[in-house]
Amino acid sequence: MQLIFIDDSGQQSPPREHLGELASVGAVMFPEDQVAAYSRQIDELRTELGMPAGEEFKWNSSKGSFMAGAGVEVVKRTRRRMLEIAASCGVSTAVVIWDRGQIGWPKERVAREILGYLYERIEMHLESREERGVVIADIPGGGNRDHTKWLAGAMDLTTVGTTYVNPNRVVMPIVTAPSDHLPQLQLADLVTAATTAAVAGREAGMELVELLKPLARRNTHGYIGGAGLVLWPRSLTDLFYWIFGETHYVRNSVRYPIGPGFGFSQPGSLFSTSSGLPK
Repeated sequence: MQLIFIDDSGQQSPPREHLGELASVGAVMFPEDQVAAYSRQIDELRTELGMPAGEEFKWNSSKGSFMAGAGVEVVKRTRRRMLEIAASCGVSTAVVIWDRGQIGWPKERVAREILGYLYERIEMHLESREERGVVIADIPGGGNRDHTKWLAGAMDLTTVGTTYVNPNRVVMPIVTAPSDHLPQLQLADLVTAATTAAVAGREAGMELVELLKPLARRNTHGYIGGAGLVLWPRSLTDLFYWIFGETHYVRNSVRYPIGPGFGFSQPGSLFSTSSGLPK
């Protein structure tokens, strides 16, 4: 059995050229026997920091919180340590990022679409491990009405599936829980936000890439692109070269070269010759 924790994130105004507003959702997938081990090590980290009980680790710490006043270097070390603990517990991750600057669907429609893409990666992950899983999401903002609507939409995934996967491995409807009660949901916040920040071109995310890479799911060819990270639309595909150093992208079992001199989606590739980062 695997326990999967999911959370959403986003970036309003990415510094990376060509990108518009980014919407994202991500999952951290735990072997059942490592859930308690992760919680225990995070409790030890909290004690080392002197962090008050009940206060959660958040990518964007609330004003007046312990981490908001801890200083930049403490925040950086803490993020790195959380990812290192996750790796020691055998955690696998998947993140889906949608550029609304390229395809400007309404936010609610984008949220449904990327959740479906993420669900497919969860089912594929479980299938590859020959395991079953339970999915726990952070409670969405917006109050009870939005919460109920979100759950109803998510139930379609676990009863009908998607065009590409059947609901074979996730054994029950997606449930929600408050993130302040679950350090695993706080890890989902970190992984999703950090990955989105890296794609956006923000230093806070890019400096964590080398710790995010070992966690990310890979396809049978060994690539993160399309497996541990989905970028949509396809005009963003060359970013797998600039962010993760990958030289190919696999689609329908065919390896396509990406990066300078190639451009997976020519015409229309936005990053075939440049990372898009400010110089």
